[in-house]
Amino acid sequence: MSDITSGRPPAWRIAPPTTLLSTPIMKLVSSRVSREGSRREQEFYRLDFPDWVHVIAVTPKEELVIIRQYRFGSDRVELEIPGGAVEEGEDPLAAGLRELREETGYVSGEARIIGTVRPNPAIQGNTCHTVLALGAERRSAPQCEEMEDIEVITLPCAEVLRLVARGDLQHGLVLNGLMYYLMARGLIPLAP
Repeated sequence: MSDITSGRPPAWRIAPPTTLLSTPIMKLVSSRVSREGSRREQEFYRLDFPDWVHVIAVTPKEELVIIRQYRFGSDRVELEIPGGAVEEGEDPLAAGLRELREETGYVSGEARIIGTVRPNPAIQGNTCHTVLALGAERRSAPQCEEMEDIEVITLPCAEVLRLVARGDLQHGLVLNGLMYYLMARGLIPLAP
């Protein structure tokens, strides 16, 4: 494979997927997979999630909007940035601004996507977009979903990075977003 952004190599044969489990937030699917040059055929599994978005919201005082919320997966309160699922047909930038408003009450008139990652391409096909929202101001109370319990705080970027260094902020996708933010601010040099 010479092109690092190529699609599926022609040697891979993948049968149409079968849905094994369908939930409100994801599907578990499987496919029979074979590869030219191998005598094996194997069942592969994939978690189908919608695309996700999260937001680095920067206030006029240059503080980042951070949220604390309980997460069932880790069974603890996590430090994160606002975010959620991109609705079908929704633009990721619009989704980010919607999630920012719903989860925190903050709005921004200047926003753009600064990065996109694949959360776990071994078993997932979705992407997570990072939105940078500048001049974010609180205009309303959060409009959390019934099963959300979110505390909103603002912190200087240096304090957020201290929380990362201490291990208090461990959410991998949030760390990706912070890396994109630091690159956008020129604090992490880009290779030529």
